[in-house]
Amino acid sequence: MEQEFTTSIGFKIFYGAVAGVAFIIAAYLFTNFSSNSYGAGVCFAIVLSPIAVAIAVNLYKRKLVFFDDSVRYSSIWGTKELLNSDVKGFRIGEKAIFIEPLQTGYSRIMIRDYLSIGSTKDLKGSLESRFINLDKAEFEQEKEEILKDTELGRTEEDRETILKNARKYVMVFNFIAMGLFFLTIYFHGNNYWLRVIALIYPLAGLALMKISKGLIRLYAKKSSAYPTIFIGMLFSSIVVSVLSFIDTKIISFDNLWAPLIMVFIVVFSALYYLSIKLAKAPVLHQIAFVIIISGAYAFGGTLLSNSLFDQSKPQIFSTTVTDHHITNGKSTSYHIIIGGWDNRPEGENISVSSSFYYNAQVGSMVKVNLKKGLFNVPWYFISQ
Repeated sequence: MEQEFTTSIGFKIFYGAVAGVAFIIAAYLFTNFSSNSYGAGVCFAIVLSPIAVAIAVNLYKRKLVFFDDSVRYSSIWGTKELLNSDVKGFRIGEKAIFIEPLQTGYSRIMIRDYLSIGSTKDLKGSLESRFINLDKAEFEQEKEEILKDTELGRTEEDRETILKNARKYVMVFNFIAMGLFFLTIYFHGNNYWLRVIALIYPLAGLALMKISKGLIRLYAKKSSAYPTIFIGMLFSSIVVSVLSFIDTKIISFDNLWAPLIMVFIVVFSALYYLSIKLAKAPVLHQIAFVIIISGAYAFGGTLLSNSLFDQSKPQIFSTTVTDHHITNGKSTSYHIIIGGWDNRPEGENISVSSSFYYNAQVGSMVKVNLKKGLFNVPWYFISQ
């Protein structure tokens, strides 16, 4: 039985209006050629006109048809058809549906912007009734692998309980990491315990992956049955970097690179053995994510450790508050501008707490506390 799906009436009206407006703008630019400096308007019209034509033509050409023995998709980009016997299955992404062929020699059918097709629910139902949902199949296959892994538990019931608990732990870990991120952005201040928690949190993620015996991964495909802590690790690593910029003022970065590289190697190696080596997702994607997370944590973690665990006695210099101001955006930040000290030029902008800001009036004296740094990376903080 033949079944046909086209763009819904609502989206036809919307895209038709977009094409109409584009035509009008292009026509206006063409007819007002003399008023367009250097022909810029005409160039824009030349680009805009074919786009408008493409949108209009695609409204009527776009069509997905299920036949008894095949499936065909037509659009302005051409027509593709696969026999049902040559279809491996389908995947539903966020912006497109992919009908995958059995053999690599055939090109897959990609249905872009499928949400604009009328009766999306019926479309998904037609796909389900004809072909295998590859995402669901892969999920069930991985789940079966997990439930058969005797290293995770003695019985299948035990392993299923462990899997459910792992998903809960991952959800909590990711949620707390996002909470730390927004807390840092909006209410960071200069809080000692926030910096300590931020420094430890990504390491807790590594520990969670380790004790899960490969069940919790850094990254996995959307259809994977393995719980992932990518969001939590990414957000918490960014928090470390942000806090290192906000809460520490560095004099020289010369001695930073050796400990930074060592931390990067340790974190990268841990993530590699705990996730990349086990996961089935594309290796290049995973390596890119691991480099980002390892780099963010190595930079921020090294700077935070340099100040948090610095036991050196500070050198104290006195200077004057020359100006102060408040910035309002996603959060309210308080800043003071200080005069020169120890041969450093005046005009340094220092982020401070609200209480410090209101006590440090313009013309008042503040103390600059210069410290050696745990890794011999000199840094300083302001006190009254």
